[in-house]
Order: sequence, then structure tokens, then C-alpha cells
Amino acid sequence: MRNRLTFPEVIQVLLEYKNKTYTQNQLIRDLFSSCLKTSASNADEAVEDNIKFSRWVKGERPIPQDILDKYQEPNGIKDMECDIEDLIIPNLINVSGAKEKIISLVKNSIDVIGQEKADELTSESDDAAFITSVIRYSIYNSHDNASLLSPMLTDTLLSNRLPSVADGFVGRKQEEKICSKKLNDQGILFVGGIAGIGKSEFAKYFADKNRKKYTNIIYIYYSGNLKQDITNMVFSNDKSDMTSEELFNTHYKTLQELYEDSLIILDNFNVLPKEEPFFKEFRNNRFHLLITTRCNLKLADERKEEILTLNLEKELIPLFISNCPSAKEEKENVKEIINTVHSHTLTVILASLTLAESGLEPEDLLYELKTNGLDTPDAESVDIYKDGEYAEGIMIEHLKTLLSINKLTEEETLIMRCMALLPSSGVLKQHFKEWMKLDNLEPVIKLVKHGLIQDDAENRMFSLHPLIRDVVISTMEPSISNCRLIMDSLHLVSLVHGMEYARPINAINCQLSVMENIIIDDIPAYLMYLQDLFPHLEKYRYTEELSKLVARIEKIMMDGKIDTPCDRALLFDYKAHLFIEKKDYDNAIKRQSKAISIMEKLKTPDATMREMSLLSNIYCNISSTYLYKKKLDIATDYLKKAFELRKEYEHLGLMESHDLLVQMMNLVELSIFAKDYTNAREILDFYENIITEYLGTDTFDYARCQLMHGVIDLQTRKYKESEKHLDTAEEMIARIMGNDSVYLREVYAIKSKLHRQLGRIDLAAEYANKYREIAKNHP
Repeated sequence: MRNRLTFPEVIQVLLEYKNKTYTQNQLIRDLFSSCLKTSASNADEAVEDNIKFSRWVKGERPIPQDILDKYQEPNGIKDMECDIEDLIIPNLINVSGAKEKIISLVKNSIDVIGQEKADELTSESDDAAFITSVIRYSIYNSHDNASLLSPMLTDTLLSNRLPSVADGFVGRKQEEKICSKKLNDQGILFVGGIAGIGKSEFAKYFADKNRKKYTNIIYIYYSGNLKQDITNMVFSNDKSDMTSEELFNTHYKTLQELYEDSLIILDNFNVLPKEEPFFKEFRNNRFHLLITTRCNLKLADERKEEILTLNLEKELIPLFISNCPSAKEEKENVKEIINTVHSHTLTVILASLTLAESGLEPEDLLYELKTNGLDTPDAESVDIYKDGEYAEGIMIEHLKTLLSINKLTEEETLIMRCMALLPSSGVLKQHFKEWMKLDNLEPVIKLVKHGLIQDDAENRMFSLHPLIRDVVISTMEPSISNCRLIMDSLHLVSLVHGMEYARPINAINCQLSVMENIIIDDIPAYLMYLQDLFPHLEKYRYTEELSKLVARIEKIMMDGKIDTPCDRALLFDYKAHLFIEKKDYDNAIKRQSKAISIMEKLKTPDATMREMSLLSNIYCNISSTYLYKKKLDIATDYLKKAFELRKEYEHLGLMESHDLLVQMMNLVELSIFAKDYTNAREILDFYENIITEYLGTDTFDYARCQLMHGVIDLQTRKYKESEKHLDTAEEMIARIMGNDSVYLREVYAIKSKLHRQLGRIDLAAEYANKYREIAKNHP
């Protein structure tokens, strides 16, 4: 049970709905105007008031007793109500929205405050009187912030779990105690140190050590865009048709509900806070925030903790020997190896594992490190802050040496090359196995034992440490020609139209990482990879990436002097889509028309399937744009052209393509998501008429139309009509596509929902089981 009617919770609603020019301090002054000055007398007083009021708002300090006494009096109650009506409500941008949210707080606290009190509070119709009643209840019934508990996200947050702590982690007990106190006092803590010293491992160790203290522990690997990292979180209530903005808003709203009993780790935050636009807002939440960074930030000691080298005798030598027991009798050589690599934790670990696996003697390894690395007397560390890139010279050279000593096989080298192209945050093990076409994961596990690959058992992921990734990229030079296997696999992911790919976020992050990091030694192959990535990103609503992708496609075409009609037309079509995203349909139509004029010149008996398929798709796309403009006659003409073209060139296999279906279904789904059911029906009827005319009613396309009719009827509670359409869709899809078709999975999911809404629990369970059976074969 959780009381949501606390002063911090209620005041947060008013702050959320206030005008931007109306400050937090002014709101507090207006709320308690009988006891507070209208404004600060000077700058020092303003600073003190800001600190004091912020503590009240966050619940870190109770409302002072003199204020409580004043507003217990009848006159005080009336004064507060008048101030809310005259001073605060005029500065709220959406009074009804604020009121609804406060009512939601009341309803969510019924288990604590009781139904009678909830009814009493919500029965007040006057806005000012209602807000006054709730605020007074909150300040007289909750003064202890420790009573505020976060919602438990164990069952709803499906990603961002705390990664496994590395085997053999040693030391840092004193740092853990210090950080615990600082985090309790400040709520935010930066953990600093050079690359590879063990910041991330310490953060994981700290969180694991304090598991019982926190209701939730959330791990975010910073990618360079904090909003995107929050968007990429996976919650159980996420929907496939949600846009990036909708996902972010939904996810962030959940994070805003967390209190001091929740910990978020922001790992790899290697930028200055001012360089991340969203950081200022993110840090002002009430959860504890632990941040690892290489940047040398100028912060007060209570807000940062520097991770230094481990103790040689007590920690590093035992760590080395635990990884390489055969070196137990060679402590002097071990000590010299550790000193040679400047007690750098990652290098010490890799050196010990390399020694254990290579069969070298300690003195031989020491010789290699001294002759191939940069073992200079004054080389203690390197400058750790840069404006974007990190050059850890000494460590990099030692790591290169250790990598060369491992003498990797051809298969292991390929695995390391391909892994270096993927995000530092990691790749799902099952995905990597599939993409690399491995019979099993034994070759990867061997590299884990060598210390070259990190194994996160908790999240079932593999990753490279950023430093090792840098070494692999610089020494092995992963390119299209020598990493063709994983590039082709990720390209294939883009081409699987109409089917949901398990965990698309990880797959798309990997696709984007390959795009950014691979050496381009085959421009045509790279261009095709980019071109096919565009509709894939569009499908999963990665709208922010589309404009960057189009710019990259255009640059590659210019650099490679690629000017084929298909490539130029496709570029125009993609640019048109960017205008559609902005609802600038006229400019979109101009570019689509240009693309059509290019492609229609190729309409000859010798035309290829790619050429005519592209032209047909552009006809369909411009038809959709005219639909947005409500010009159904022109839209119909272009869609008919698309069908006629496919029939004319059906000997090329064009009639087997379902690009038209995908396009029209996307429009219908967007309308359904926007609850514009009238528009959804219009588009669906429009498409169904053309399908009937050109393809007939015994086709997969027609079956899909029946399915979407069923969905619309279900959403509008026309259950009888919905069931009829869904039965037709089920029978046709099973007959045309087979009983194990992935398309039946969607039908079963919707029919389960229909029967559940009609109270047919047994039938709902039956169709849910059918859905799960197909999902096993088509994850």
C-alpha cells in the first residue's frame, strides 16, 4: 500500500502544469503567502529560499510548523483557497488536466486513505476548493519522505536489468561505503576514473551489494542520447505502433514516479553534463542516480568519487593469481607485470588470462609487454578528457600486445571483428549466434575465457569493453569485405517485411552501429544496406534516425558517383517521406512525382523486377499521400496504376509482392491508433474495392482486409460484426498461408481479446494458447 497524497506528489502536479514563466519559488510563495514574503529581498536570500523550497517540494524537509499552524485556522484555509484561485490557477496551462491528475493520486491512495476520505476529497467541484482540500490533506497527513515508495517494476520493465558482476571482482569495499553515504546524502553521485580502471564493474558491484535497499535497480548504458536510451527501454505495456515520442513519454513518466528507494545507473556517461540536453531535467528526479564517467568533472567532493588503482599486494596480485594459478610461485614477475601495465585493472585481468591460456612463462609475457608496449618511466596515465574521442595511448598499446599474443584462429578473429562493429552496450547472445551462423557459442565462450569478450549472464548478452573494441577496430579494421557475414545477416533483418523480429531494439541498435563503424570498401553493397534499412526504421517508428539516414544515402551516392535511375528515384521517395512526417504533403508529392518521372522512362519490355517493383511502390506511396490530403480520386488513379503495372509485369513475379498491402495496412493502423475509426474504414474500404476488382476475394490481401475490419469493429465495440470478419480472416489465412503461418498469430491474438471482452474465458484462453504455439515457431 502506498500513499500518493503527499505534498511532494501533489505539488509536482502543479509544477508539471504551470506556465514556464511561473517559477517553483513563486508558486510556493503564492501557496503560503500568509507566511512567506512575496519575493526575496536580495540575491543571498533568493538562493537560501530556493534551497529551502526545493527541499519542501522534494519531501526532504517537512513544511515548517508555523505554516502548518497558520493554515489549520479557518482564516488560513480561506486564504489558501483564495490564493490558489487568484494566483496559482491563472498560471496553470491546463487546469482540468492538473485536476484529473490529482484525482488520480487520490484514487491510487484509497488503500491508505480509505474510500470515505477519497470520496470526500473528489466530491468538491470547485477547482480552487478541491486543490486546497488535497494540499491541506497532504501537508497534515504526511511529513516523512521515507514513507514514499516507488512502484515495483519487476514485472513491467523487461529490459535494463543490472548486468552480472564480473567473476573475481575484488576490493572496493571502502569505496562502496563512501559512495553509499554520498548517494544517501546527495541523491546523485559521479563515479570517475580512467578508462578500464573498473568504474562500470564498481557500479554493478555497488548496486548488487545494495539490492535489499532498493525497490528497483535500473541500468542504462549511455549511447550518446539519453532520451533515446529511455525510449529504447522495454516495458510490458509498450505497443508496436507507438512512435518514439510516445515511447519516451510513457517510459519517462514511469521513471518520474520513482523515489529514493530506486537506483538508476547511468554507465559510460563520457560527456560533460551540459553536453547532454536532457541531463539537467533527468537529474532532478527523486530516484538515486549513480553515474560512471571518464570526464574530469569539477564537482564538490560529496558529489563525486574517483576510482583509483587497486592495492598491489592486497588486491591486484591476488586478482592476477586467481586468473592464472600457475603464476603463484612467480610473484616477483607478476608484480613487475602489474607495474609495467601501471596497475591498470582491465590490462591486469587480460594479462593474467592471456598468461593462463597462452602457455607463456611470466618473464616471456613481461618481455613482450616491455618491448611492444609503451613502458616509459613517466607514463603513469593519460589525459582522460577529450572533446569526443578517447586516446588511451599506453593502455591501448599494452592491449594490442596482449591481443596479438592470444594468436586467434580465423573464426575467432572474425568473431572479434564483427563484435567490434556492434554497440558497446552489447548484443543478445541468441542474435549473435544466428547472425554469425554459429552451431553453438563455444568459440565465443573461449574468447570470454581469454578476457576479450564480456559475458552478461543476467541480460543474456555479449559485449566488448570499449577499450578492447577500440583496439580491435584499429588492428583488425572491420570492413564490408571481411565482415560480410554479419552485415548480410543484419541486412536480411531489414528485408523481413511484415514479420515482427524478436527484440527489435537490440537488432536495430546493432544495424545502426554497423552502419556507423564499418569500413566501406564496397560502396554498392553499403548503399543497398542503407536503402533497405530505411523502411525497416520507418516500420519501427525510428523517426529521428530517418533524416540522418537519408543524408548518409545521398552522401554515399555522391562519393561513389552512383547515379542510376533506381537509386535517384528511391532517394526522392525517401525525401518525400521526411516531408510526410512533417505533414508537408505538397512537397512530398513534388518529390514522389519526380521519382515517378525518372522511373516511367524505364517502362519497357526489358524492364527488371527491381525497376517495376520500385515504380509500383512509388505509385502506391503517392496514392497514400493523396489520401492524407483527402483527394480520393487521385489516390485511386495512382493505386490502380500500381496494380496495372504489377499485372503487366507479373511474369517478373511482381504480383507475389505485398508491398501495396503493407503500405495500406500501415495507413489503416495509424488511423486506428489515432482513434480515427472513420478514416480507417474509408481507407480500408477504398483498398478492399481495388483488391476485389483486380485480385478477387479469394486472396491473402482480401483476408487481411477482413482482419482489419475485425479490428476496427472490435475497437468500436461492434462485437458481432468483428467476430464475423475475424472468422473469415482466420479461415482464409489458414487455407492460403497454412495453419502455422505467422499471420495467423495476429488473428489469434485479436480473437483472444474479443472473446475475453465478451466474457468467453475458455475461448479466450484457447486462442491465447494457439497464439503461443505459433509464437514458438515464429518468435
